[in-house]
Amino acid sequence: MSRSIRWSWLRRALVALLSLTPAVAVADVESDLRARLRGRSAIVLSAVASECTEHYSDNQAAGGYASGSGPVQLPAGELATIDNVHIGWTRFDVNLTLVTPFRVPIVDGPFQLFEHRPCRVQLAFDVPRDVRKDLDRAEATVLAILEVHPSPDAARASGSWNGREPEPLPADSEERWAEYRVWKAAQVNVEIRRKLDTVLADAQAALRNMRDDAEYLESFALGAASRRYDSTSSCDALLSASFYPSGSGGKSSRGYADGQRVAWSLNIARGLQGCWVEVLPGG
Repeated sequence: MSRSIRWSWLRRALVALLSLTPAVAVADVESDLRARLRGRSAIVLSAVASECTEHYSDNQAAGGYASGSGPVQLPAGELATIDNVHIGWTRFDVNLTLVTPFRVPIVDGPFQLFEHRPCRVQLAFDVPRDVRKDLDRAEATVLAILEVHPSPDAARASGSWNGREPEPLPADSEERWAEYRVWKAAQVNVEIRRKLDTVLADAQAALRNMRDDAEYLESFALGAASRRYDSTSSCDALLSASFYPSGSGGKSSRGYADGQRVAWSLNIARGLQGCWVEVLPGG
């Protein structure tokens, strides 16, 4: 290998190595910051917003304040557990689960119900790369909005804790949920019956209007065979399924489509038989 080739190779290797250095530094900071924070208790010093679902709701954090668009607005001083830390190319995130669940209203049909749900928040810090690469500066950014404690009891002893407790459920909550489950099961069965009536009526109409000629009948058989083993993964998918002809076969396009329709309808009807919900009075 000539000297010029060796120098060219060395320069390329050095450029590649230097390009990786920031990513390695960020990865190290992420690992160290995660080790310091994950699993710790914290008081959130800003109001935050959450969907109160399994999803971490995004909140932009800057200067000790956070803002998000979730439907549930939670006051400053919430007790939280730090679930994770992730440092990306343009920002870093801290995922929190609020310890105190929130009472969420649910409206369906004639029912208004309530349940306690966990609220999760993702604090998103849009900070320069030099902050994301510096462990102490990254941690200081987090500590501007999170008061970190070694345990939930220590956090509750802080004057920053807002003291929020779960709002109680209505006294008749269990009875209302039992009534709702009965009603919901009945509604599912109504939808199943409606779908069955529709697909069976379609199949009967196709059979009533069959033509008595060889080309049509041959194409009908080919169409039915092509959709004989159609399957649908869930009851929801069965209830929302619609028929569309696909492909071609034989000399009669109508016969082929009619055969597909009948086979598809029977498959849907067969699948729906496993979707009936038993309605038990009292839930």
